[in-house]
Amino acid sequence: MWIAVGYVCGSVPWSILFGKLFGSTDARSVGDGNPGATNAWIASGWKIGVPVLVLDVSKGIIPVLLALMFVGPPKELLDHVLLGLVWVSPVVGHAWSPFLRFGGGKALASSWGVWIALTSGLAFPIGLVFLGFMHLLQNNHAVTVTLCLVGFILLFMPIIGSKDIFIFSMLNLGLILLKHRREYRNGIVFRGWIRKLTGKLV
Repeated sequence: MWIAVGYVCGSVPWSILFGKLFGSTDARSVGDGNPGATNAWIASGWKIGVPVLVLDVSKGIIPVLLALMFVGPPKELLDHVLLGLVWVSPVVGHAWSPFLRFGGGKALASSWGVWIALTSGLAFPIGLVFLGFMHLLQNNHAVTVTLCLVGFILLFMPIIGSKDIFIFSMLNLGLILLKHRREYRNGIVFRGWIRKLTGKLV
């Protein structure tokens, strides 16, 4: 039941709904065509982009918090596997939404939301630091978000040490790698100030 709840929550295409509700530009018509918060911001400005981002992050937070409230602690390996599937279900819903003919976004905001819920909020400020630092250094968004997720795994897994979260983290990382496979071809694109600095040092 909780897998289904998470999937349905994650599959709600808020950027498309806001675009239709407020008569703004379809998020899929700009950038990489991804129906996510970033393209909603680009297409319609921050007044649409901010609430869409909040709602997309909430797609991961809300179902996971509800499951944590009502599901007991895992006792067997199967329990851990099922919980791992519960945690990843909003991310899968965001990436392959039945409301978008099983297309969808790149599942970044929903992934962040799940990590925020599982870490009692710690993933929010730490994510801001990771994303901000990587964005300052280089310009390939796929590299930025992937390294942020790897940072979450390396930081939180030794602290939490739960099998279900390990299962979730591996599934989450695999999904992010799949969704960004094309952007990785561009490699690491360092910012101009980095290139100037390294050029001077050489």
